Amino acid sequence: MHSLVKTRIYQMAKSTGTALTPAHMSVLEYAWDYYRKRRVGPLFNNIRRKTGLTRDDIGSLFPNGLSSVYTWVGIPIQSTKAGCKPMALIEVENPREVYFDNNATTPLRKEIAGALVTFFEDQRSFGNPSSSYTVGGQAYDVIDQARRSVAACLAVNPDDIFFTGSGSEANNLAIKGIAARYDGGHIVSTNVEHPSVLKTLKHLESRGFDITYLPVAGDGTLAASAVADAIRADTILVSVMAANNEIGTLFPIAEIGAICRARNVPFHVDAVQAFGKIALSPKESGIDVLTLSGHKINAPKGVGAIYIGESVELDPLIHGGSQEAGVRAGTENVAGIMALGLAAKLTCAEMEESDSYLHSLRDHFLGRLRQIVPDAIVNGSMEHRLPHNLSIGFPDVDSGSMLLSFNQIGISVSAGSACSAGDENISHVIQAIGTDSDHFGTIRFSFGTQNSVEEIDYLFEHIPAILAQLQENTADQRRIA
Repeated sequence: MHSLVKTRIYQMAKSTGTALTPAHMSVLEYAWDYYRKRRVGPLFNNIRRKTGLTRDDIGSLFPNGLSSVYTWVGIPIQSTKAGCKPMALIEVENPREVYFDNNATTPLRKEIAGALVTFFEDQRSFGNPSSSYTVGGQAYDVIDQARRSVAACLAVNPDDIFFTGSGSEANNLAIKGIAARYDGGHIVSTNVEHPSVLKTLKHLESRGFDITYLPVAGDGTLAASAVADAIRADTILVSVMAANNEIGTLFPIAEIGAICRARNVPFHVDAVQAFGKIALSPKESGIDVLTLSGHKINAPKGVGAIYIGESVELDPLIHGGSQEAGVRAGTENVAGIMALGLAAKLTCAEMEESDSYLHSLRDHFLGRLRQIVPDAIVNGSMEHRLPHNLSIGFPDVDSGSMLLSFNQIGISVSAGSACSAGDENISHVIQAIGTDSDHFGTIRFSFGTQNSVEEIDYLFEHIPAILAQLQENTADQRRIA
């Protein structure tokens, strides 16, 4: 099931006081899959044959039996007995489709879409970059140009840029690639890193490495001195993100880099969210390894990149051919790499102009928020923050209900990281900064240059009605409890 359906299920369960079990999920998974394939909901006999659960079992599991099953996974039914309201239902005269989740992924730029069409229409574009003939050489040249474009954004040598299948793969390569050169040792990171970093570190912990997860302050900031204090004689790596994917807080990368350089400790920076939004200069900032992703800067999904400084050697994750100078085996995704190179070139050339525009959108949003929801809170530092990100805590509502309510009127946002969307648990970042999740529902808004003031105004036109319904639901649930 996709994340929107999971979020709906968790909210319906919460609204009805239902403790979800594997039996619940087996029925819901089957019903959702059955409806997707047939566009009609399964009958009791279908469910029994698949799951072994009878009509009586379903009646005991769900407050309104099969009607609940249908409602929870979004199968249309004529009516329900239920009064459960996991979201606000409001009438919208002129609905719009508004995308405010650019931290999760970004729409493909028109120029990049056009370049991809041209690439695929070229009958000679299919070449293998490793082949020793003309079409292979042409593919090699495409990758070489992209490598130069990414390198230019970072002011580094093109030979130090290597392409991967994603930002998560690049993070795994950076951390495991260094750790593999040691039998053990100590690594310093933070407790708010992206899951592709945290889960990689947890894996290394299981292999005997010692990990220090530095806590952040209440505004999400990290003091460089905390990194300095954590480094030990056996520290083999410091891995700290440039910008947080949920609350947008920036870390003092240059200060940390200077500390690592002075201590002769390799420094990895996850710049997936920061690349193209703020200026990054690995050589000046003491960064030995930097990772980024294409789909965060209007390129397609399935392509990322890693900068590896001359002083660092990584063991590869993927073994095979000698592609990417032996750093990452496998025939390259030439079209994706071409698109990433073009996206990097465009994004970096427009960074200053984009920064100004995104700041204006963010300021307009905050102005409307203070007028309409004065009790709302902003998670994370406003001083040290990406220009396009706002993590907002809305009073006396549940974040899942808020997300579903926005979705009903065409507004796409996130209740946290897209990598954990659909999860009923509170985000590890929100927990780390101590947000009062019992009284505030957190929604992440992240803007792109394709967004407009009018779209923000559309959102705030309907927020009062959504909050009124959700806060009434919350009050009802508290009275019942």
